[in-house]
Amino acid sequence: MIKTIEMLLYEYRNYSNVYNKISLEEKNNNLIKLKRGLYETNKDADPFTIANVLLSPSYISFETALAYYGMIPERVYAIKSASFKKNKKKEYKNFFGLFLYQDINSNAYPYDINEIEIDGTKVLIASREKALLDMLSVISPRNNKNELLDLLFDDLRIDEVVFDELDKNRMIELCDLYPSKTIKLFKKYLEDNNVK
Repeated sequence: MIKTIEMLLYEYRNYSNVYNKISLEEKNNNLIKLKRGLYETNKDADPFTIANVLLSPSYISFETALAYYGMIPERVYAIKSASFKKNKKKEYKNFFGLFLYQDINSNAYPYDINEIEIDGTKVLIASREKALLDMLSVISPRNNKNELLDLLFDDLRIDEVVFDELDKNRMIELCDLYPSKTIKLFKKYLEDNNVK
């Protein structure tokens, strides 16, 4: 269970030195520090359940979501999430792993976020289509269709069978929310391939 410093100060209010009690609980592995003022009590907690809480608002996206959905073959070692209005990339490293946060355009942020449940905790994660668009929006620009296809199927190694199953019309709608040259090229590619 995730606990804030305020929750712990209240929980340990009867101790003469609350901060010593918190330190003792950390040493005894009853509290695992996630970042300043935030702790987890379960050392077996799934990292996905921690990602949304470390930085809010955020949702799991990019290659982490692509791997979760089986769209890329690689195992992802960091949990990467989308955020907005943080003005820079954020990074947290703790007992549960490496958590990376990257801003996306605030216009695109609120759309196509799914809620999944892991160990009784609700976790926000991009839809398959949104995760791919988030990923394309932060990659250095591609200049033509061939470069785009190389990026999708060679560099990112998107599974072509899964790609064919994506809702192309929804992606076309979402593309307009991203001010990205690569996304504009991707939209044109989708439209030129007679997506109905």
